[in-house]
Amino acid sequence: METIMFDHFISYTNANNIDDYLEEYKKAGFLPSDKTTKHHPGLRNGFLHIGLGYVEFCWVEDEKLFAKNCWESDIAFRDALRPFGIGMITDDIQTLHDEWIESGYKLPSISSGVPRDSEQDAKPVWSFQSIPDDLLPGADCFALTYNLRPKDAVRKVRVAPNTTYAIAGVTFVSSSPEERANRWRNLLAPGQLIQKKDGVCEALIGPHFAVWMTPEKYHDYYGQDWKPSPHSCGEMAVLHILAEDINKAYIILTQGGRKVTQMQDKRTGRNILFVTPDPRDGFIFAISEHPIENWLNQRVAITGEKIEIESVLSSGK
Repeated sequence: METIMFDHFISYTNANNIDDYLEEYKKAGFLPSDKTTKHHPGLRNGFLHIGLGYVEFCWVEDEKLFAKNCWESDIAFRDALRPFGIGMITDDIQTLHDEWIESGYKLPSISSGVPRDSEQDAKPVWSFQSIPDDLLPGADCFALTYNLRPKDAVRKVRVAPNTTYAIAGVTFVSSSPEERANRWRNLLAPGQLIQKKDGVCEALIGPHFAVWMTPEKYHDYYGQDWKPSPHSCGEMAVLHILAEDINKAYIILTQGGRKVTQMQDKRTGRNILFVTPDPRDGFIFAISEHPIENWLNQRVAITGEKIEIESVLSSGK
């Protein structure tokens, strides 16, 4: 089976300017990309690197283009200001498509794309497989292949000033956790066991975990009321991030203006930093401490990737 794994997580932002917004994240110790990318319809998106994955902020640069060419779902996602999308990577999108079709899934054709400001004859940068909502309910999901990235390339991990270095997984909130977990597992990780405890379901999807829980459990675990989404793709609740030093992370995050609560995660028993969302994008982060060497060994064992740690700021390497 073709390997597929979480790559990036998406929300709209209503920030006044995407460049200034990314600078705010930088002040909180994160690693924003130096470049933004122009996408249809009228977007200029910014990116927050978290190890090998990233967070993507959709920002409307051209209101006229957006109004003329957007889908109704774009308007709903923009108005909600909460995470809605997940991009998943695979080395060969055509092979993945063929395997899913052979397994009986009904899928649209593969599409390809380039940035909005590319030359007319530019080679496709990405190839996409849209995934129908009934296959992966609760989020707007797609698989993609980065066409210009060599398959055997060495991937480099940069440790952020706040010592974060990887996305570990994601928690969803749903009134039907087991049904959701089964659907996601069946498509993305067939044969993988679903762990069930106290009404909470967890599955491994490649090197990441995915957790589903009810609104009541979410409040019990994190002390937060769950706000129902105004659209069907708003079940993402928490993005789980690994850091080398959560004490250093706490200092830098709070100095950068983020509201952070130190607590114990009832699901894992580990101490975490619960970073409440910026209302301009809705992302909630739960940061836990984990040795980067252990993460590296686990990731390579699962994916076979070639990975190098570019810099480890917290240990002075």
